[in-house]
Amino acid sequence: MHPGASGNLTAKPDCQADDPASLSTSTTALGTGVQSTARWLGWGGLLPFLGLPTLLALVPFRRTLWESALATYSLGILCFLLGTWWGLALVRRYSSALLLSNALFLMAFFSFLLLPLRPYLVIAATLFITLILVERKHPLFQLQPDYYSQLRLMLSVTASIALLIGAALATQTTLQ
Repeated sequence: MHPGASGNLTAKPDCQADDPASLSTSTTALGTGVQSTARWLGWGGLLPFLGLPTLLALVPFRRTLWESALATYSLGILCFLLGTWWGLALVRRYSSALLLSNALFLMAFFSFLLLPLRPYLVIAATLFITLILVERKHPLFQLQPDYYSQLRLMLSVTASIALLIGAALATQTTLQ
């Protein structure tokens, strides 16, 4: 944070889009600044998707906890991703993205609320792929950096596979 012109604290961006020197090539395997942070957070966010199905297989006496955690975590991440569409849609004035975000959220929420665990996990896996497809086609997302589009694809496919594995391992018939 740095003091702004009015003396208030404002967030300081990692680089300025109008300053080509600040957009230098990364010096580490994961990049620098925002790109590096996005990668670390993204891959870190996969840990529950990978760990919970593993726990389902290896620690069966806590199966109900692992199943509920996987379903709840997937809903939380879907809500987070769909919520990010709002900021972009409001700034870039795409009401279609607002409507689609809400429709997909409602599908995720009511699936979580009303369906047994296995069908919910399959729908959640499908929604992760649906979000990627929309982000590849909708003009709202044309300005996404290439590294982020690639990262989202890898993360979403991995999360979807983990959810499908979780569905295959699940024995719980309802969410609690």
